[in-house]
Amino acid sequence: MKNKVSVVIRFVGTVALGLLTVCVLMECRSGLRGDNQSRLRVTIADAPGNVDMSLTEGNRDRLTTVSAEDEELVLNAEVTESGGEIMAQGKLSPLTVTALHRNIAERGGKVRLSFDMRVSRELLAKDRQLRVVPKLMMDEDTMLLDRIFVTGAAYRAEQLKGYERYNKYFASIIPDSVDFLKAFGYLGLLKYFTQRNIEDRPRGEFGVTEPEAIDYYIKHYLVRLNRRRKDRLEEVFRKCVKDPIDRLGIRLDTVLRDPSGGLTYRYVQDLPATRDMRRLRMCFAGSVHSYGNTLYRFNAPDTLTWYVSSLTQMADTSAVYRKQTLARDVEASTLAFIEFEKGSWTIDTTLGNNADELERIRREFDSLAVSKRLTADSVIICASCSPDGSYMVNQNLSHKRAESIMEYFSSAIKNKVRMHTEHIPENWDLLKEHIIQDSNVRNKDQVLDVFSERDPDKREELLSKCSDFKYIREKLYPLLRRIDFTFRLHRRIYDTISTEVVPDEAYKEGIRSLMDRDFKKAVGLLRPYADINTAIAYLCMDYNASALSVLGELERNSRTNYLTALVYSRLGDERKAMEYFRSAIAEDPRLRFRASLDPEMERLLEQLK
Repeated sequence: MKNKVSVVIRFVGTVALGLLTVCVLMECRSGLRGDNQSRLRVTIADAPGNVDMSLTEGNRDRLTTVSAEDEELVLNAEVTESGGEIMAQGKLSPLTVTALHRNIAERGGKVRLSFDMRVSRELLAKDRQLRVVPKLMMDEDTMLLDRIFVTGAAYRAEQLKGYERYNKYFASIIPDSVDFLKAFGYLGLLKYFTQRNIEDRPRGEFGVTEPEAIDYYIKHYLVRLNRRRKDRLEEVFRKCVKDPIDRLGIRLDTVLRDPSGGLTYRYVQDLPATRDMRRLRMCFAGSVHSYGNTLYRFNAPDTLTWYVSSLTQMADTSAVYRKQTLARDVEASTLAFIEFEKGSWTIDTTLGNNADELERIRREFDSLAVSKRLTADSVIICASCSPDGSYMVNQNLSHKRAESIMEYFSSAIKNKVRMHTEHIPENWDLLKEHIIQDSNVRNKDQVLDVFSERDPDKREELLSKCSDFKYIREKLYPLLRRIDFTFRLHRRIYDTISTEVVPDEAYKEGIRSLMDRDFKKAVGLLRPYADINTAIAYLCMDYNASALSVLGELERNSRTNYLTALVYSRLGDERKAMEYFRSAIAEDPRLRFRASLDPEMERLLEQLK
């Protein structure tokens, strides 16, 4: 036993090597049957040194074969292409699950979990199937990972016999795709009868039509029999295939060959890292089956525990501020879609969404009265209409609607602000923008050609002849009937221009993206600042040269030295990595413990011993 617990679990993320392993021993006593629980104990043991690692680069998508020369064992383990299961033979004995190291590192937004499941020589019985379900626990959430099946050759042969019996029954069913008359009719008799009695005769010599003749020469008993067979498909499948081959949620990573004759299955899975991912736990459940009967069940309450480290834990999350230049005069705008009856300018609060829109604008007016920093000088109210109707009518209508809105707010708002009105009879410029941006307008070239006509009434006439006019009138015209409000304000200061210090929102968003593991976005936002957080974002994306360039310009301290050592370790320059690492731990000895969490620093820790 080593001096401290060093456990690691295997799921989604990056693998960190360790000195100790946690072994879960699941023992199934041969006298138990049915739903009896097996005993399970968790022990900590040194990593085994007698495993042949020659097959560690196994391919998930390729057929992998493991065999042993021992004739008595008759081990011929094979992974099936269809189900991803391991075929094997042998006897029953304990199952060992080994996880490497308890500290794992998040890299590139992922955490890699891995463990070895060793099925001993005695457990590989030819007439049994072992099913293991890893359960991953993150805080209160539980996730079932892909299952591991170890299937004995005789057990699989029995399963396949059931499928063969079902396939024979299935082959006896006449499919719907065949020619109905050929499959179910007395075709020769039907042709003979048709030629003699129906062809060239409107009713036939015996008063029989062609559909009646076809129905007479159909083997209705065979149709009924075939229908009954199809109706019994599920029933026959359950009867023949008592233990179906499970092809969902089963996966193959790597199968290792054990010199003792056992089989070791290396399970690897990547898990997306999350902001609050600190600790992962895993337990195992499963069962042993023989020809469809459950012999043993185990549900291990004991867990393996992993602690997840991330470079984002070294980020500086303090706020960054910047100076902002403020002009004395300020302009702000908003718009409202206030509906009017056709040809009317009277405000109707019961029409459409008018009440909510008018209340929203009123609140904006009132907010100016309580602002301690801004004073309203004036408000410009601009009403615009769609091209529907003549230009002269729309000119008068837009003018009166603007005046109506001004009168409404003059009496509705608390603070008195100077108001002016403007109007746009037909907002052709805005219509053109909508047409360009709207993908539902199919013939844009045809529509946009209309805008070269200078007379607005002729322009609308040409537009009405376009194939997209109906859509434009129904969907885009209403967007042109709007009221724009422009607020002209000034700051309550004497200078024409002033400055103030405000939080840097772009930097804040960059830190948020970094902590949320959206490293690509974080790099884009933090690149201009070239600080330690920029370097961490580069490191998380594995942009090591960029990270080194940023770190080289920063003030030397324990964190920058540690990260520089990590970069040089990644780049293979152990001499420089050790130099910066020694400087880092000399200033902050706690970083020596931190180094045990980062796989890149393991070699440096070994050199310090």
